[in-house]
Order: sequence, then structure tokens, then C-alpha cells
Amino acid sequence: MVDFYRAFHDRHPDENGIIVADDGVSEYAYVANTGLWHREAIAGRIVLSGDEHYDRVRLEPEDVYERIAQCRPIWNQGFGAKVLRARRLQPDAEKRSSSDLGLDSARVPPLADDAWRRFPQVDDDPSPEHVSVADIWEQESKGLEWSDCGHRPLTVELLMAIAEEVVAVPVPQHLRHSDVAAILKELWGLRAVCHYFRMALETAALRVNDTVAGDYELDIALAIAKDFSDRWDGCPAEERTKMTDRRDEN
Repeated sequence: MVDFYRAFHDRHPDENGIIVADDGVSEYAYVANTGLWHREAIAGRIVLSGDEHYDRVRLEPEDVYERIAQCRPIWNQGFGAKVLRARRLQPDAEKRSSSDLGLDSARVPPLADDAWRRFPQVDDDPSPEHVSVADIWEQESKGLEWSDCGHRPLTVELLMAIAEEVVAVPVPQHLRHSDVAAILKELWGLRAVCHYFRMALETAALRVNDTVAGDYELDIALAIAKDFSDRWDGCPAEERTKMTDRRDEN
């Protein structure tokens, strides 16, 4: 059985508070940026339960749907950025969907339209050095080679050709962040991506565009793809095994 609570600090009252699910073993806090329930390794047992400045109010399951709808995505600022980064990088075993916790997924409100705006900046450096689009095409690769045939320069023409395959013909003047990921996935011959890939892509977006956005002008999107490819140094072996599109499987 899962028990649900609201938890909020008496010095910073919030009508909605943090929505907490307790399955008897661990406690999970709902995060509107991801739409998932994240295990609270410390806060669940110490802050939310034991801190005298926190109030804890029981919720009936029927009330949870309304409370989820009122949850606001956390802004990517200050401590909030660190919280979101930690949640994004949690192992899958420490995350739960609403249906995992016994809720009716059909009744769970969808993520806010602007939830992506509040995703964390995942680069270790909170302010990566900005690089102009022109400089991106002049820089040399410092990462892995994207081609098995040895060094091959990555050109606008090649990326445009891939974009025609995976996005649309003709290529639109704005590409979504997910479109850039799809282009890179095809370029690198990947069948899946992991959070290391997503981190590197978001870092490239920060370097070229100063922010991770929902979509980019075409020239910026292609520069982001180029910067990613110039700097990506791959993933751990176990993740690389999952991601690599092996030739003998085709």
C-alpha cells in the first residue's frame, strides 16, 4: 500500500507543497519537470519526516490527481538546478511512474507545456564558454570519431542530408531539440541514447545558444550538432553496448 502526503516548510508556505509517496520502504517526491516520482534518499527520512520546520499532511489517493495538476516545474536556478540535476541522473530503479504507485495513469495530468524550459543545465560548469556559429565550423574535433572510416570532417551538407532523412524534406528553418538528437543518433549509428548523450547535447546547446531551448534556428541547430560531435567522448561501456547499432544486427 502507498501513502501520499503533502510536505511543506512553515517558513516558506506553499499551498501545494511537495507531493510525497511512501511505499513503506522508500519515499518518492513528485517532480513536475519529469512527471516522475523520485526517491528521496535523505529528504524523505530526515527533512520531510524529522525536521520540525516541515509540516506533513496526509492525502487521500483521490486528492493526489488534483495536487499533481497544481505542481509547478522547478526553475533551473541556484539550488533548484542542483536538485534537478540530481533527479535527472538518478538510476531508473530510483524513479517511479504514477502507475507504479497505484495511480490511474489516464487521470494523471500531463506535463506543463513549458516544463522543458526548467530542465537543469547539466554541464558541470554552470556557465559554459559561449562559441559563435562561425567558430564552431572552424574548430577541430577533440572527441571520438563519428565515422568508422577514420577522420572525416563534419559538414553542413552532410548534416542537412541526414536531416532530410530523419526530419523532413525540405528541412525546416527551425529544428526542435529532439530533431537535433535524432540527427546525431543517425550520424553516430545509435539505436538508443542514455543520459550521458543527453548531457553532452545540452552542453553543446548551452555553448552555442546560451540555453537549452525547445527549438532552434536551423544554423544554430546544425552548429549544436557539430559542437556535440566535436566534443563527445562517448559513454561508459555498459551504456555504449546498449546504444551501439551493431552492423551484424542489420
